[in-house]
Amino acid sequence: MTVPAELASAPSAPDTPELSVRMLRSVMLYYERTYGRDRLVRVWQREALPLTLAYVETLTNFVSVGFTERLFDVLDKDSGDPDFMTKAGRSIASPEAVGFLYYMMKALATPRSVYERALELDHTYNRVGGFHIDTLTDSRVQVRYVSRIRERDRNFCRARQGNLSAFPAIWNLPLAEVKELRCQVDGADCCEYDIRWQSLPPLAWRYIVGGMAGMVAGLVSGTLNLAPPIFAVSSLGMVGVAAGAWLDTRAALLRKDEKLSEQHQGLQTSLEDLQRRNEEIFAANKALEDRVAERTQELSEANTKLEASLTRQQELDRLKSEFFDNVSHELRTPLTLILLTLEALAKQAESLPSEVPPLVTNMERSAQRLLRLINNLLDLAQLESGKARLRYQPLELFGFLSTVVPPFHTMAERQGVTLRLEGATVTPVHVDHERIDIVFQNLLGNALKFTQKGGVTVRVREDDLEVHVEVEDTGQGIAPQDIPVIFDRFSQADNSGTRRFGGSGIGLALVKETLELHAGGISVTSELGQGSVFHVRLPKGTAHIREDLRERRQAVMPVRRERRISGAFPSLEPTGPDVLGASPPPARDHAGPGPESPRIMVVEDDPEIRSFLARLLAQHYRVMEAINGDDGRQRALRERPDLILSDVMMPVMSGLQMLTALRNDPQTVDIPVILLTARQEVTAKVEGLGTGANDYLGKPFSPNELLARIETQLRLREAAVRAAENERLAAIGLLTSGFAHEVRNPLNGLMNALLPLKDMLTSGTSDVELSKAMLEVVEECGQRIRHLAESLLSFTRTSESPVVLSLDSSLDSTLSVLAWKVPSGVKVERAYHCSEPIRGNPGALNQVWLNLLDNALRAVGDKGRVRISTANTAEEAIVTIDDDGVGIRPEDMERLFQPFFSTRAAGEGTGLGLALSRRIIIQHGGNIALSSVPGEGTQVEVRLPLRPVAPRVTGGLPDHASEPRVGRLG
Repeated sequence: MTVPAELASAPSAPDTPELSVRMLRSVMLYYERTYGRDRLVRVWQREALPLTLAYVETLTNFVSVGFTERLFDVLDKDSGDPDFMTKAGRSIASPEAVGFLYYMMKALATPRSVYERALELDHTYNRVGGFHIDTLTDSRVQVRYVSRIRERDRNFCRARQGNLSAFPAIWNLPLAEVKELRCQVDGADCCEYDIRWQSLPPLAWRYIVGGMAGMVAGLVSGTLNLAPPIFAVSSLGMVGVAAGAWLDTRAALLRKDEKLSEQHQGLQTSLEDLQRRNEEIFAANKALEDRVAERTQELSEANTKLEASLTRQQELDRLKSEFFDNVSHELRTPLTLILLTLEALAKQAESLPSEVPPLVTNMERSAQRLLRLINNLLDLAQLESGKARLRYQPLELFGFLSTVVPPFHTMAERQGVTLRLEGATVTPVHVDHERIDIVFQNLLGNALKFTQKGGVTVRVREDDLEVHVEVEDTGQGIAPQDIPVIFDRFSQADNSGTRRFGGSGIGLALVKETLELHAGGISVTSELGQGSVFHVRLPKGTAHIREDLRERRQAVMPVRRERRISGAFPSLEPTGPDVLGASPPPARDHAGPGPESPRIMVVEDDPEIRSFLARLLAQHYRVMEAINGDDGRQRALRERPDLILSDVMMPVMSGLQMLTALRNDPQTVDIPVILLTARQEVTAKVEGLGTGANDYLGKPFSPNELLARIETQLRLREAAVRAAENERLAAIGLLTSGFAHEVRNPLNGLMNALLPLKDMLTSGTSDVELSKAMLEVVEECGQRIRHLAESLLSFTRTSESPVVLSLDSSLDSTLSVLAWKVPSGVKVERAYHCSEPIRGNPGALNQVWLNLLDNALRAVGDKGRVRISTANTAEEAIVTIDDDGVGIRPEDMERLFQPFFSTRAAGEGTGLGLALSRRIIIQHGGNIALSSVPGEGTQVEVRLPLRPVAPRVTGGLPDHASEPRVGRLG
C-alpha cells in the first residue's frame, strides 16, 4: 500500500483526533517511573507543549501524530538514553499500563491470542494507520503496519517494536524477538515486522483424565455390586488422579531430562569448542613466543651490527676531523702567500695598467672569503676532535660589544637600517676572547644580512647566575620548521633556487658549539615577517672552567684588527663590508668593441662575479647586466639580447624559473641561454637542459671555455637564421614561378587585344563593336593581373608587431598563389567555420600555410583531395589541413619537425619547411601536430590563441562569411 504524497507530507494540528492517548501511556509511565513526576512537569513547562499534561493523561482523549512525534522527541532527548523509546515501549506489559486486562490475559489468554486480538483492535486507538497480520502461529506472527501519514523519525518505530516484544512477559516468558523487515521512515510503503516468542509449556491434563477414568471405573464397579458405589468412585477416582499425576510428573521429568540432555549436549559442544580455542591460543602463544625469541635474536644481532657501525662511524668522524684539520692547515699556507702577493700588488696599484687593480681587488676579496671558510672548518674540526683549547680570561661583555658593534655601523647605514647597543656594565665572565668575538661577529653579521628595514638591537643584562646578550632584528624571520635545524652543521633555512643570501651553513653551528664549550648556550625565537631574537647565555664565576680545555701555551700572535674582521671571522657576504671597504659595483651596461657586436646579457646576483663576467665579455661583445632572474626576464623582453648568460640560484626568481618564463613567451623563445652554476651534479645538468637551456657550464670555469661556448651558440643561432632565410627565399622562388605562370595567360590576352586596336588607330578605320570587344578583353586581363599582384602582396606582407588578421583571408591568399600548382585531377575543399580574428605576423603565417599546402599537394600527386577547414574554441583558433595522399611512414613521424630532415628525394627539398613552420607557430603562442596513416593520407592541425581585439578585421582584408565553403579551387 502506497501512501499518497499529499497525505504523507500534510501537517496536522496539535488537537487533531488521530491517536488515542493510550498509545502514549506506556512512554509517559516509563518516563515518570524512571525520572520522576517533577522532572516530567518541568520538561512540559520548558518545552511549552501545546496540550496540557492533564489532557494527555486523560485516557478518553485523542491527540495528533505531529504532537505525539514532538512529545516522543522531547522525552527521548531529555532522557539521554539511546534505548529510551524501546524500553518505554516494553513497559506496556504491566498492570499500570493495561489495567485489569493484564490479569485476565494472564489467566485466560495465550501469547498468540493476545497478539491476534491486540493487532486487530489497534485501529480503535489509531485513526491514521493499522496492522495487517500476514502469518500467525503459536510462536510467531508476521505483520505489516500501514499509515497514511509518513512518520518523521524512528521514535514511533522503536516504541512500536518495544510494544510487540513485551507481550510474552505477561506470562513471565522471555521478551519476543522482533525483526524489522521494512520501514516507512526509510522510504518503504509500510513497516513490516517478524515477531517470534517462546510458547507456553503444555498443560498437566493426565491427572484429570486419570481421575475421570477412576470415577467411571468406580461407577461400573458399584453397578456390578463389586464394591460400594461411593467407596468405589472415590477410591478409584483418587487412584486415577494419582496415576495421572504420576504420568504428568513422568512426562514433565522426561521433558526436563530432554532439556537437560540438550543443555548437556550444548555444554559439551561449548566445552569442546573452548578446548579447541584453548589449544589454538596455546599454539598461537607458542608461535608468538618463538617469534619474540627470533625478533630478540634479530634485535641482538642488529644491535651488535649497530654498535660496530657506530664504532666505524666514530672512527670515520675522527679521520674526517683530522682530515679537515690537516687540509685546513695546508690550505692556509698557499692562501697566506696569495694574500701577501695581492697585498704587495695593491701597494703598487699606481704603476700597474688600469685594468689590473680591479682584478686584484676581486682576487683579494675572494681569497679573504675563502680564508674565512677555511678558518670556520678548522674551528669545527678542532671542536669535533676535542683539540680545541680555550684561553680563559675575564671579559666584561658590554664594554667588549662596544668595540665589536661600531664596525657594523657602515653596513647598517648602507642598508638603511639602525644598529644600537643597549644595557650597562655587567659582571665579567671567564671566556676565550677570540672565540667569543667569533660568536658575536657571526650573530651581528647574520642579523644585518637578513634585515632590510627596521633595525638590529643588541641588549646586555645579567641575573644571579648568568650574563645574557640578545641580538634582535626586524628581518624576514625563520619558518617554524627550520628553527629545530638552524644550529645544525651545513644546514640553511632557505635551500631553494631563489634563496637571497649565500653561506656555507656552518656559522651558527660554530656559534652553538663555542658557547656550549664555555658551558653557555644559545636559543632563538622567531616569527615569519616579524624578525628573530637570538639569546646568548654565559655563566658567571669560574665553576665552569675546564682545566682539560685550558690553553697552556702563553705566546699570542698579534693580529691586525682589520685582518681579524675580514679574515678570521665571518662577515656579511656579499653585501657586507669587504676587506677594502668598497661598495659592491652596481649593475651597468658595457658598450663593447663596436655597435655591431652581438649583445650578451649577464644575469648574476653576486656583484663581484657579475662584474668579472661583464669585464671579460665586454672585450668581445656588448654586455648588459641584470641582478636577478626577474630583472633578466624583464630586460630580455624589452631588449631581446642575442644570448643570455645566467646563474641558477638567485633571489626573487631563479635562473631556471627565468628560463621557463622566456621559453613560454613567443618573443624570447629562441634566445640562446647558457646556465652558469656551481652545481655540477648530473641531475642539476639534466634539469637545466631539460628546462630549455642551450648549454650548461659549471663553476669554476675557464674564461676561454666560456668564450668558446658563447661563440658556438651565437654561430648556431646565426646558422638557424640563415637557414630560415634560405627557406623563405625558396618560398619566394615558388611564388615568383607561380606568378609568372599565372600572369602569362592574361598578359598574352592583353597583347592580343592591343594589336587590333593599334591597327584600327593607324589605318583610320573604326569598327565600334570590335573596339568594344577588345577593350573588354583588355579590362578583363588587367583585372586578372591586378588580382594576382594583390594576392602576392597580401601573401608576402609582414609586420614587426602582431596585427589583426582573418584566417579565411590568410588561407585564401595562399591558395591563390598556389593555384597554378593544383593539377586538374586534385580537388581542394574549403570549410571555414572560424569567424574570430587572430593576432600575428601575416607574412610568417602565410609561409606556414604555403609549406603545409605545398606538402599536401605533393602528397596527393595528380589526383586526390586536399581539405582546408577552420574552427575555434573559446580560447583557440584551429586550422586543419588533411589530404588523402601517400601518407608518412611511422618511423619518420618522430623526425618530421627536425631541421634538414625530409621525406622527399634528394635535391627536392631543404628539410626546413616543417621545422620553420613549427617555430613560427610556437612564436605565435600556438602548437602544431601531425598525424598520418601510410596509404590513407595525412592531417596537420594548427592551434593559435585567440586574443580579444576591439576592431573586427582591419588592414583591408576581406571579411568572409563564416558559413562552410566547399568546392573546386579555381
